[in-house]
Amino acid sequence: MPFKTFNSWLFDGRKDTPIPKPKTDDNGKVIVPDILKYNSPITHTFVLAMFLKHGPLNRYLNEYFNDINVRYLSREELFIFIKKCVQQFKIQKSQITYYPRRPRVILYEKLREKMALLKNDDVYLLCDVVENSNNKDAVYDSLGLDKPKKTKLKKAKKLKAKKITLKQFLKDHFSTIEIK
Repeated sequence: MPFKTFNSWLFDGRKDTPIPKPKTDDNGKVIVPDILKYNSPITHTFVLAMFLKHGPLNRYLNEYFNDINVRYLSREELFIFIKKCVQQFKIQKSQITYYPRRPRVILYEKLREKMALLKNDDVYLLCDVVENSNNKDAVYDSLGLDKPKKTKLKKAKKLKAKKITLKQFLKDHFSTIEIK
């Protein structure tokens, strides 16, 4: 929901709209999230990467913000600057880049190393095919991945120690020869 809040504020078309403040209802449920807090998913990198498809703004941002100094700007300053850029360059919501977030998959990483020429979506498709196949174990073994096996932890039974004499121990574990 922070992304929806940020995009609706960014593309509302008014210059003087303040950044949305966090709001909760009577039950404590968040209605408007805090997009300015330190652990918000809307980071400096995310904001700059939104405009990769729009050439003129991308070039402008690349000239002035393609260094570590962009991290030293407060989020509020950056958001206001980006909103002014959106209005000046006349950017629409359809022109921003969307990257779907995908979970980290170890099979994907191994297949990506083995088949570097495939596109990312093709590797994900291959992962789906492997997961739904009957020979999943063979593929996991060939890539060096062991399919995780679920083991149930049980209480270990205590072994009762038997009393063994030294004579019995020597008789069980060593052979003896009588010397005459």
